[in-house]
Amino acid sequence: MLKSVKVPPAFVPLFEKAEAYVEKLFSELERRPDRGTVRVGGQRYVLVRCESLYLNWFEAMANSFGEDQAREFLYNTAREIGRSDSADFSARRGVSDGVERLSSGPVHFAHAGWAFVELLDDCAPAMDQSFYLHYYHPNTFESETLSSKGRRVESPACFFSAGYSAGWCSDAFKVEVHAREIRCVARGDEHCEFVMAPASRLDECVRRANAKGAA
Repeated sequence: MLKSVKVPPAFVPLFEKAEAYVEKLFSELERRPDRGTVRVGGQRYVLVRCESLYLNWFEAMANSFGEDQAREFLYNTAREIGRSDSADFSARRGVSDGVERLSSGPVHFAHAGWAFVELLDDCAPAMDQSFYLHYYHPNTFESETLSSKGRRVESPACFFSAGYSAGWCSDAFKVEVHAREIRCVARGDEHCEFVMAPASRLDECVRRANAKGAA
């Protein structure tokens, strides 16, 4: 039974394999403050406070360049991190199928403290322009950071999480995709909800997801 991700039944077997793999990596967590290192599965990690990574960095960027440019920069930074992590996990696991490459992503996302992922039943991951993901995060680090500060936003704010996921899937499926948050806990919504698709279809997919939510 999956513990760190929720997916449609057809995907469960592949995600169970990914969960076992990632759980083993994180069971090998090694903290060596005497050497200033943290390692997971032998690879070096860096622990960063969420408020520093998200809120303080974003506000500093926004003050210098404006909010739109700050969002775009941080989204694209996270996207490249996700792309790199996907390539690394796929190589270490020796997998090439798109869904298998995807499967490590949400599990690693949960173990690394970004958020829990629930893939919805209308997902259609594919290695072409028909690619489509629709998913929830009930507790992104961005929305929790804002809530802990008593902050309420007018528009979705989880652009780190969106960018990372889009980067991971772009690498996993070898098709360039982008993610857009359409509902956000920090805005007062029940959960953070995202749609991911190629740029040429993203607006259409967002309309479809919004219509489904309103039905």
